[in-house]
Amino acid sequence: MAMSFSYNHPMIQSYTLPPQQVSTVVGGWAVAVGRALDALGYEGDQLLQQAGVDASQKLNTEARFDANHTRRLWQLAIDHTQQEDIGLQVAQYVCPTTFHALGFSLWASSSLHDALQRMVRFDVLLNSGCELSLQSDSTSKALIFRMQVKQIDGQDLIAQQGIDYFLAAVVKMFRDMSSPQLAPKAVCLRHAKPNMASLWQDYFACPVHFEQAADQLLFAQADLYTPLATGNALLAAENDKLVENYLRRLELEDICARVRALLIELMPMGLMTLEDIAAEFAMEPRTLQYQLQQQGTSMQTLRDQTREQLARQYLQHSCKPITEIAYSLGFSAPAHFNRACKRWTGLSPSALRQSWVQLHESDPTISDPLP
Repeated sequence: MAMSFSYNHPMIQSYTLPPQQVSTVVGGWAVAVGRALDALGYEGDQLLQQAGVDASQKLNTEARFDANHTRRLWQLAIDHTQQEDIGLQVAQYVCPTTFHALGFSLWASSSLHDALQRMVRFDVLLNSGCELSLQSDSTSKALIFRMQVKQIDGQDLIAQQGIDYFLAAVVKMFRDMSSPQLAPKAVCLRHAKPNMASLWQDYFACPVHFEQAADQLLFAQADLYTPLATGNALLAAENDKLVENYLRRLELEDICARVRALLIELMPMGLMTLEDIAAEFAMEPRTLQYQLQQQGTSMQTLRDQTREQLARQYLQHSCKPITEIAYSLGFSAPAHFNRACKRWTGLSPSALRQSWVQLHESDPTISDPLP
């Protein structure tokens, strides 16, 4: 069952996803949030930093921020501003550069329908935590633009403020591209009805229905098929190529995260070779090797890094016997784990665990004293 986060409570329910399960959002999102918070009298960059977002990267066109950061930032924004419509307010600061090169493709689209099709085609660029779709509703002669939010363990990857923000951003951008009077026929949202529901009605200028089965915008077909004055097929095609190149780079970068996640899953079974991982991806080993080389790494490097990271976590934060830790990391014998740990830290597993115990007793704020 999907979890509902109600605006009626000043705090958003927070949870942290494992790194291998986190979705990411295009970096321009952070710029819009920061500008909105600044306009409300708060230090936008400071709140970005508190949420774990590197504010120095917000103008980096290649930057992406993960779901744990975005959830924390929405929570901080609510806590500081007490504005339940903060998602709508952030949407007002959206501009073409918010969405990387896709923003310019959207502006150069021949119609709003053409722009929506581009969003569906390149939805992973906008936010990998959702899937976008465009469907026709014959009964109402409307087109339905739906945002299907992905879940991990029954938890939405996108906070409800993020859903408000994105759907409001689409409407804001379409108004900029066509007419300030543009309004959907209706808006449907899954989250609970807010205290000031009129703010949503006023923003979208149409009926807004809460506690619905899906998050979606309904547009009149006539509004979507009207030719746009900003339409430029050549410019749109050129920016589409930039988006495709960006997504190819993103896919290559993602292969490392996918390999790490699979290593964590298969390590206890001793399945850690290039061939083992490639088989899980239904990929030729040489293809996987080439993709890792493109990222300046290798299976051996990722395996060693993942083992070291997990070893530190197990030794510091769990009471598992060292022998059990060794086997869970895929070592065939505890002696092999002992040698690896000395190579990583200069200490044996038992000595490393004892050093953390002593340091934490003297200063509980220390998290990982060794490099």
